[in-house]
Amino acid sequence: MPTSTDKQPRVKSSDKPAAIPAPKSFIGFSTEENSPFADGYSITGEEALLAAYMAGPMHEDDPLYERYIELEDRKDQLARMQAKFHTRKGSDPDVKPAEFFAMDDLGSLVDSEDDLMTLHTKEAFRLFMGRVREPGSDVAPIVGGRRVASSLRSLWLLTGNDNPYADWSLLRHEQSMEEVNERLQEEIKAAEALLSSQQQRGLSYSVLKSAQPQCLQLGFRSPYGYSISRLIVDYDYFIRLQKTLGRKTLLSDQQMRRSITEMTRFIRRVFNEVARFSRWLMQPDINALSRLDFITEHASEEGKQRVEFVREVFGMVPADVFTAKLQPRHSRRRYTLTEKERSMLQSVGVQLAEAEAQREASEFQDAGSGLV
Repeated sequence: MPTSTDKQPRVKSSDKPAAIPAPKSFIGFSTEENSPFADGYSITGEEALLAAYMAGPMHEDDPLYERYIELEDRKDQLARMQAKFHTRKGSDPDVKPAEFFAMDDLGSLVDSEDDLMTLHTKEAFRLFMGRVREPGSDVAPIVGGRRVASSLRSLWLLTGNDNPYADWSLLRHEQSMEEVNERLQEEIKAAEALLSSQQQRGLSYSVLKSAQPQCLQLGFRSPYGYSISRLIVDYDYFIRLQKTLGRKTLLSDQQMRRSITEMTRFIRRVFNEVARFSRWLMQPDINALSRLDFITEHASEEGKQRVEFVREVFGMVPADVFTAKLQPRHSRRRYTLTEKERSMLQSVGVQLAEAEAQREASEFQDAGSGLV
């Protein structure tokens, strides 16, 4: 009879047999190059192959049943993989939870200090502030830089609707601003050169400045607002130079006033065009305009009315703008087109280009008919 000393030794956990592997599956499956699975399994391919089976009674004795079960299992695996990816913010495996969760608490970027603009002249102040119509007066109002910055922000936001006319307005503004800045810099360089030539003769003239220059807090909420502030300070410096030349009798009073008046009118024409685009495109019935409104098969009745309205007010948008071949420097456009929509939009773009070519040819013929 066995004694206590004859008991069998206990099996240590380390002596336990390894997990028994599953047998190799003989289920075939579709593969794809960018599969999320190590074996290249293609969910899309299997769904296409099993479409007819899944549309029927799906008998368990059908040879495709095992492939269907595998497909459902792979879908579950993919869902878990995606959930893990989003939970970890797509971070590397070595990143700890405390680190990737901290991303949720990260604040938005803000200015470390207030953005300020310092002005010396009343002319620059007026250009920035604008002027409303005085009650009881017939004097036309003046569109100022602050209002233009607000209008540009509205147009910039409209680009988020995939609005081709908003793109057009911003492209026009960018082009006009380049022309204004080029002319401003030419005038500034000419004035500085004139002062420098006096210094070579022994006369050192300082540029006039305000005894109490004023700082204005900007706080623009679009990239285009800051381009307006740069224009205003360059204009302010231009005015200081012109008045310096006038005071030092390097320009006559008439020459000085004419130079200032011409530059001011040039800038105001740019401001007025921006204000006009904003005034009409921000109308409640129009601000939802998008490129899809131009596709007859896709557009709603309201969309067709929007297209008709903007064509009457502004004319037809240039083809290169409509097809996004030309895009503004700053845009909130994030819309992703389907292949069908992209094809339709390209078709509309071709029609616009043909219409432009016909119009240019007609204008050329009209001009030629007047030649003697």
